[in-house]
Amino acid sequence: MKKVLMLFLALAMLFSFAAAQDVTPGVKAGSKSLNFTFGGLGAFGLNATGPNAPTAGIGGSYFLNSDAAIRVGLQVVSTSRSIPANAPTGLSGTDGTGSSFGLGIGADYLMYMTAGRVRPYWGAGLQFITMSNDYKPPVVGNASQGEDKDDPANGPTGVTFQVAGFLGAEFFIYSELSVSAEYQLNIVSLNSQSDNVQSNGNTSVTTKEPSTTTILGFGSAGATLHIYF
Repeated sequence: MKKVLMLFLALAMLFSFAAAQDVTPGVKAGSKSLNFTFGGLGAFGLNATGPNAPTAGIGGSYFLNSDAAIRVGLQVVSTSRSIPANAPTGLSGTDGTGSSFGLGIGADYLMYMTAGRVRPYWGAGLQFITMSNDYKPPVVGNASQGEDKDDPANGPTGVTFQVAGFLGAEFFIYSELSVSAEYQLNIVSLNSQSDNVQSNGNTSVTTKEPSTTTILGFGSAGATLHIYF
């Protein structure tokens, strides 16, 4: 709790100091920025700076002029966990595992409404996301350990293509450093889920999962740090 409070105090001091400065955004035709997006962006498990993720993403922007930019982004999400077998005394056990992997790429076109220190913007973009998951249950005794691949019950799977709209605002702390907050609306989202494969020993069952199309799906929100050069 103390660490969180100290972080908020540090951010408050930083923004108080920044607000007192006379800052002119260093943005013009040919300007470039590195974009680091942080947490909370969840539509399909990824998210932000192009593809929007519950972790973080990295991307870059290139300004065609002071009011228009092309933005590209990349996000990778990889998780794994161990599930203890908790075998009773006298019996052996094999721990279970669970893992997931996601890769998202995207490209956006952004238009800025003003040229001041606070720059609201809107835009649209295309995103491509691929997700997979794998689950092996814990086993007690000598039973064979099964495997459950790409089960929708264990998380997002398959390939998603979507068209998204954006609305946000960017605040310049210094001429070459800014932060922004953004909302994304998924206008059209096409998802083709991977086949679910469940196996146990020599037995394997494959289940075809449906494809879905979503119009005006729930979007996402997040914050980004921009470094201009």
